[in-house]
Amino acid sequence: MPKFSVVIPVFNKVSTLSAALACLYHQTHRDFEIIAVDDGSTDGSLQLLLREEGAGRLRLFQRGTPGPGGYAARNHGAGQARAEWLVFFDADDLLLFDHLSRFSAAITQHADVELFVNAYQKLERGRRLPRLDDLPVGVLTRQQALAAFARCDFIHMNGACLHRERFRMLGGFPAGQYRRGGDVHFWLRTLCALERIHYDDTVTSLWQLEHSGVTRDTANLIGIHPCQGLLGEIPHLSRQERRQLATAVNRKVLSWAVEKRRLGLSVDADLKALTLTAMRPRLWYHVLSLWAPRALFEQMHSQSA
Repeated sequence: MPKFSVVIPVFNKVSTLSAALACLYHQTHRDFEIIAVDDGSTDGSLQLLLREEGAGRLRLFQRGTPGPGGYAARNHGAGQARAEWLVFFDADDLLLFDHLSRFSAAITQHADVELFVNAYQKLERGRRLPRLDDLPVGVLTRQQALAAFARCDFIHMNGACLHRERFRMLGGFPAGQYRRGGDVHFWLRTLCALERIHYDDTVTSLWQLEHSGVTRDTANLIGIHPCQGLLGEIPHLSRQERRQLATAVNRKVLSWAVEKRRLGLSVDADLKALTLTAMRPRLWYHVLSLWAPRALFEQMHSQSA
C-alpha cells in the first residue's frame, strides 16, 4: 500500500498535463500512487492519460460530465485512493521535487496530526510573486491556524496533505454546490474540525495564475463567497476561534466583493454579510473602497496591488 495517493482532476489540460505529471515522476519520495480523474476532456488529455496508464504510471478513472471547480472529480479520486494520505494536485500547476518528502518527514515527526500544509507561491508569466513569510510554523493549534487564514490563504489545493479518513468524515469537497470558492469552504471547515495542524513554510508548489480558468471566469463570481455560511455551521468553537473564523470569512467575502465591484456588479449583499465585530483595519480599507466612486476605487486598489 502506498503512503500517498496524489489525486489529479483533469479537464482539457493537454497543454500543461505533461509538465504536471513530470513533477510527480521526479519526486524524491517514491512511495505514492497517482490517481487521475478525467472529467470529460475533449482536447487530447484523455488520450495522454490513457498512454500513461498503459505505461503503469498512474491509475485512470473517467467521468462523463465535467463538474464545476473539479470538486466532484477530486472526491471521486479520493474514493479510489489506496493510501492513508491524500494529496491533491491541479493539472496546470507545478510541484517541486521535495513536495512529498517534506510531507513524509513531517508525518513521521507528528503522528497525531491529520492535516499537513506546505507553503506555495503564485507564479505569473514565469515570475514568482511576493508572499507572506512570517506565519507561525510547525504544529499550530486550531486558533493559530484560523488566525493565519484570517491573514492570508496559506492553504492551497496543491499544498495540503490530509488523512484519508478525515477527508471521508468531512464529506469531501462541496461538489455541486459552488462553481468557485468551494475549496476555501472545505479548508476552513477542516481547520475548524481539527485541534492542530502542521505548517511548513518551505515552498513546494507553484500556482500558475495564467492557467487558472476557474478564477478568471467571471461567471463563477455569483452571490456571496461560499465560506460565509460556515459561521452558522460550526457551533463548537471557542470565542477566540470563532472570532478568527469570522475575520477569515470577512476577508474572503470582501476579496470577492472587490472583484465584483471591478465588474460593475452590486456588492450590497456582500457588505451586509460581514461580521462587524471581526473586522480589522485592512478590511475596513476594502469596505471604504467599495463605497468610493469608481475612479477612487480603482486608485485605491491600484496602490494596494
